[in-house]
Amino acid sequence: MGRKMVFTSACMVLTASCTGLQNNSERGSRSNDSVVATNNAQDDEIKVIIKKGNETKKERKSKVKEKDDAKNKITKKDLEKEDSSDYISINLDSDSNDLFDEKEMVDKEMPNSQLVLEKLKELKKEQQRILSKGTLKQKKVVDLQNKLLASYKHWKGTKYAMGGDSASGIDCSAFTRRVYREVFSFELPRRTVDQVQVGSHVPRSQLKAGDIVFFKPDGSGNHTAVYLGNSLFLNASTSKGVVISTLENVYWNKTFKYGVRVNGTA
Repeated sequence: MGRKMVFTSACMVLTASCTGLQNNSERGSRSNDSVVATNNAQDDEIKVIIKKGNETKKERKSKVKEKDDAKNKITKKDLEKEDSSDYISINLDSDSNDLFDEKEMVDKEMPNSQLVLEKLKELKKEQQRILSKGTLKQKKVVDLQNKLLASYKHWKGTKYAMGGDSASGIDCSAFTRRVYREVFSFELPRRTVDQVQVGSHVPRSQLKAGDIVFFKPDGSGNHTAVYLGNSLFLNASTSKGVVISTLENVYWNKTFKYGVRVNGTA
């Protein structure tokens, strides 16, 4: 009986010990789980932070790239707009057949008509060179010259009439004003003396396409016309009506005073 009680007590102690170990093990396991969970949570948090940092760098790179792309698109768009406005009537790949026909521009009955024809041929040759190898600025001048010639063709051969301002008859200041209206959408004053006051004076050596050329014939009042280039100008002549003349003509060379670069059209 005594032995049985001792054995029973030992088993109880052993059971309690095992239970304690199990409880301790469970608590240790829970504690370890908690530590692992905490570490995992920390790892997750670290991972999130690192991931977030990487996304921020990518976002920054992406934003920089988007800005650069946007700048390129704007620049290209601006150039396309610039091209469409600068070359309304000119194909930059055009050949001589797309430019003016010099023979159609000259009044063969006019004094010095052969000289004017030669000057037009030179101008056309220079335009061809510019359209092939010239700068954007030079090509704009070619465009302007051809617009001036288009306006001239509209009035070519119209007879001169003092005080006239129509296809039935036109004087020099009226013709100059008409060309400016058609080419520049700019309204000049009606009188010659007023037209020469709307811009800055320029010498013959600095004349550009579109400048007004002012003449002061002895004892015959004032005269204005529109400069084309290569010494040529669009002119409502008292003797021949609307023609193309040249400053190399003795009369026009002698009576030329100065050019006028109109404000807002240069």
